Amino acid sequence: MSGQNHHRSAACCRRLFRQGTSLAVATWLSVAIGCDRPEAPVSETPGAAQETVQTKKPARDSGAQIPTARTIADLPIGSAVALTDKPPVEVVPPFLDFGFISPNEDASGSVKIINRGTEPLMILAAEPSCKCTTLNDLSGTVIPPGGSIDLEAKLDGASNTGPKTASIKVLFDGYSVVQVVDLKAEIALPIRAIPPYINAVRNQNRQGRIVVEAIDGEPFSVCSIHGLAPTFLGFDPATDTPRSQYIVTYDLDTMPTPFPRYLVIETDRPDTPMVDVYLRHETTLPKPNRNLRMAGGFRFPLGLIKQGGYADFEVSFDTVSQPIATVISESSDCRAELLGTRTEETEKGLLTIVMIRVTPASDYEGVLYAPLSAMTSGGEIAAFNVFGIVSPDGEPCVGPTIEPVSPVSPAKSGDATVKPAG
Repeated sequence: MSGQNHHRSAACCRRLFRQGTSLAVATWLSVAIGCDRPEAPVSETPGAAQETVQTKKPARDSGAQIPTARTIADLPIGSAVALTDKPPVEVVPPFLDFGFISPNEDASGSVKIINRGTEPLMILAAEPSCKCTTLNDLSGTVIPPGGSIDLEAKLDGASNTGPKTASIKVLFDGYSVVQVVDLKAEIALPIRAIPPYINAVRNQNRQGRIVVEAIDGEPFSVCSIHGLAPTFLGFDPATDTPRSQYIVTYDLDTMPTPFPRYLVIETDRPDTPMVDVYLRHETTLPKPNRNLRMAGGFRFPLGLIKQGGYADFEVSFDTVSQPIATVISESSDCRAELLGTRTEETEKGLLTIVMIRVTPASDYEGVLYAPLSAMTSGGEIAAFNVFGIVSPDGEPCVGPTIEPVSPVSPAKSGDATVKPAG
């Protein structure tokens, strides 16, 4: 492990050396800010405030005084204490909040770094904490006293809902204390669930509460909890008018097994017919295949499907040892069909995109949750699940379609009773 870290650190140092940073600072930076992260691609955005310095290295004839890059090796003995000072900068706003973003959508924003000191400041490097964040190139940029510069960041979208955080560390010449800029966002549908996941590993949280609320404050109805009738706290659907927020309860002991990886909450809103909650349990953890490795997560919502219709979606793979030959449905509730494959070159490498069609059984209605498998010509298999709502008329809010399992006896998959169509 130490050898791998050494190689990653050395690679980062070589990159920083190419950018004009001395080898001594590059080596120190690899330890200070974690150079084992891959280099982020450049993302340029035109236009800046009048007082903002251009995000590029200044020309030789620029009026700004460019400080000579100082390194630990350049300092006389006993002066290394100066490098422990915090740089005289202010970040406005102090952190980058992207707010609510939809699943699989990217978000972009910027913060202003202001030089509050009396001397020019040179940025030696800016590094994100994860691959999910890309930045504009600020290395070598000089900020004059009282001046500022825009640090632009793009946060890649994710498939799973819930909070997402990252950070950016900026190193200034002459200062060993890095400036940290925190990033945060919440990946959410127009209706969100709090918490966005249930940790049921080792029999934890088998009963609990979930807040279901509309981000825009518009009223809606909760129609079922994974096909079961919802149980509310402080609300009676028979007498109370719909509201924008509900507290519902769940009981895993009354749910059919095997447990789903995603617990589907059905609503009556056309733009959000279902909200999913990740159910983390020993039986729901994915088992990745190194020879057929999926990219981008395991969440595959199908949305609202009219009875007799179908839903198309795509699955991405970043490792495919052999051509994908077929897709199989492990459930009698629907059939799966391989429509084709294609490849795409992305910043993260070559992806194989598999196009799939899911067709529910002609008489099926309610919450559909089905395990599927992609298979290569050599027999390699990647398993995943899809979920959606099948409606007789194509409208949301089908309602409960299964009966709860008795909590006094172990749950069995055959205990679920499907309501007849119509």
